[in-house]
Amino acid sequence: MRYLAAPIFLLYKLWIGLVFWCTLLLLYPLFFVLLRKRAWYPAAFRLKRFWARLLAVLLLCPVRNRHLSGLPEPPFIICSNHTSYLDTVFMYLAFSNYFLFVGKGELLRWPLFRTFFKTMDIPVHRQHHRRAVHALRKAYDALGRGESVAIYPEGTIPVHTPRMKAFKKGAFRMAVDLNVPIVPVTWVHNYKIMKDPARIFEHSLPHRVEAVIHPACYPKGNAEQDLIDLRSEVFARIASALPPDFQRDHYEH
Repeated sequence: MRYLAAPIFLLYKLWIGLVFWCTLLLLYPLFFVLLRKRAWYPAAFRLKRFWARLLAVLLLCPVRNRHLSGLPEPPFIICSNHTSYLDTVFMYLAFSNYFLFVGKGELLRWPLFRTFFKTMDIPVHRQHHRRAVHALRKAYDALGRGESVAIYPEGTIPVHTPRMKAFKKGAFRMAVDLNVPIVPVTWVHNYKIMKDPARIFEHSLPHRVEAVIHPACYPKGNAEQDLIDLRSEVFARIASALPPDFQRDHYEH
């Protein structure tokens, strides 16, 4: 049955690509102007939210956000599981308040999309220590200005997504150093819409975009213990909203 459905999966992926790049191309002149000055970044953020809503409509993916608690006052760090290449766009539908993305440096290779990470957002070059340190400093500076940041603590989309892999330390070190809360987010179904566009016959169909926004996790004042506890707590909260078969704990200290 899966082999019979493969052409449908391919057609829907082609539709995703067409919608993604055509809408971005259409909006690119506005993004190009709004990203020229830092003072205009909030307007660029609102345009990103419009783009995300447009994508959700054209991809036939209704959006549902489940807030399990109120959000803390900014700044805070958004940590989510990473299940799909579409997570980054749909994050703008989960949070209406301004935030910056900390994403992998490879995004600078994407035509058009890279303009966000050359200006507003923060690319991390994991294979280059000095550039990675520089990116981390920019994230610290953003939090210091009262701006929230969004990070995928797994660092990449796991092969066996939605089962999560061990979290990297960066987000939790920032939370401890700056005493800011972390808001965990679970993407429940995004991997069913599209996990990896390179796997052309992999499952890909319209589905509800569901984000579960969990209660914030706070540092408690014991730096090294907080680093361990926050990683464990955030992992557990994100995993708790996944289907039972994918809640197996891959967390490693």
